[in-house]
Amino acid sequence: MKTENITRRSALKRMATVAAGTAVLSQVPTLASVLSSKPEDSQPQDGPTVSTLKMEDFPLVYEGPDVVFHKLNDHLWIGNGHLMYNESVYLVEGEKSALLIDTGTRIENLNGIVAQFTDKPIDVALTHTHGDHAGSVGCFDHIWMTQAEGISVPRGYKGKVSYMANHQKFDLGGRTLEVFYAPGHTTDSVLFIDEANHIGISGDAFGSTNLLMNCTLSTFIKSARETLDMMYEKKIYYMLPGHFDGTNAETTKRVYDLLNIAQGVLDGKLVGEPARGNLNRIYTYQGVRFNYNDKLLR
Repeated sequence: MKTENITRRSALKRMATVAAGTAVLSQVPTLASVLSSKPEDSQPQDGPTVSTLKMEDFPLVYEGPDVVFHKLNDHLWIGNGHLMYNESVYLVEGEKSALLIDTGTRIENLNGIVAQFTDKPIDVALTHTHGDHAGSVGCFDHIWMTQAEGISVPRGYKGKVSYMANHQKFDLGGRTLEVFYAPGHTTDSVLFIDEANHIGISGDAFGSTNLLMNCTLSTFIKSARETLDMMYEKKIYYMLPGHFDGTNAETTKRVYDLLNIAQGVLDGKLVGEPARGNLNRIYTYQGVRFNYNDKLLR
C-alpha cells in the first residue's frame, strides 16, 4: 500500500472541529494509512471522506467456497462471504487473544479457518444477530451478543451466550475494542471501537451505503448523534462496515449525511421514493440509500 509523507500531526491540525454537532471531518488520513503499521505517515483527504481501496490491495490469505480472507494489516483480517452482498467478518488480534466480529451467512469450518491466522484464543462477538452476520455461530462454543428488545439468540445455537454492556471493553493485550450501542438498523446494533488505532467495526449500523432502518427514526437519530460525538472525541477516522468492498468505509461525513436524511424525513422535509416490501420508502443521496418504513416516522 502506498502512502504519502504528510505527518499525522499536520493531518490532525487540519481536521474540522465540531460546531454544535453540525461539523464533519473533511480532512482525515487515508484509510490505507490508518490501516498501515505507520499511521503517522499519512495523507489527509481533501474531498469527501470516502475510501477508494480494493480488496486486491491487500494480501489474499485464504480462498474457499464460502469465504475469501484478506489481511488488512499485521493484526487485522477481513473475510467476505458470497451469499449476502459481500457480508464481512473481521478478526482482530492482540498480544494475548483475538476477537472475531460476526460470523457471516454460512461459512463451513469458520473456526478452523480463522485459527490459521492466529495462535491466540479467539472470542466471538456479533454486531447484531441478522442471519448474514450470525449465520455461522454454530462453529463456536461461546458468543457475545447484545440483549435488546425483540432480539433472541441466533436460531439453533446451542453454545454459551454472554451479553455485552454498552462501553464494555475487550482487552486483547496491547489492543482494546470498546462496545458502543448504536440501535437503528436493529435494536441490538453495536460498534466495536479501536481508539488507539483510530478505527472501528460497525456492522450494519450505518448501512455500508445501503442503510435498512428497522427501528424508529428517532432511535437512529440519537445513535447517529452519539456516534458522531464519539468519533470526534476518540478521533475515529473510519469504521469498517458489515459489507465492506474497500470503497464504503463509514466516516463522520457518512454518519452526518444519514443523520440529516433521517431528521429531514422525520420533519417531513424529505420524502423517499416508493419501494416494495416492509421498508416502503428509499431516499438516495450521493449514492447512499436510506431505506425506511413510513409507519416508523417517530
